[in-house]
Amino acid sequence: MARQGRGPGPQQPIKGFRPGKEPPRLRTQRAKQQFGDLSPTQERLVEVFAERTPEEARRLIRRWRIGLLAGAIALASLAAVLFAWSAIAGVVVGILAVVGLFLWWRLRRQSGDLEAMADAITGQRKGKRGGR
Repeated sequence: MARQGRGPGPQQPIKGFRPGKEPPRLRTQRAKQQFGDLSPTQERLVEVFAERTPEEARRLIRRWRIGLLAGAIALASLAAVLFAWSAIAGVVVGILAVVGLFLWWRLRRQSGDLEAMADAITGQRKGKRGGR
């Protein structure tokens, strides 16, 4: 069936693919077209999300948040121990702990947007989740 009219419209389904189940390569290409110009970091994020289902992407974001917080807490306690041994080492590790806490805070604030991006990349649109 030929498509009539101009502009982007609904595409014909590709035989053998179910919606949301196409190969990651095709999802990555579609997401890059959808989001336009992306920085190298954003391109890598699109590739990471294209390889996963929306639930796997949410679990990955949760793991990043938990890992950053645990790492920052471990660095802060290590900084306290090192400060007793060497002030310079304690300050350096303390700065790394603050950087880790800052990254955790930024990821926590942006996790909703990252989940929405993961849903858009995988082709599954869901409403906003409550509670976070």
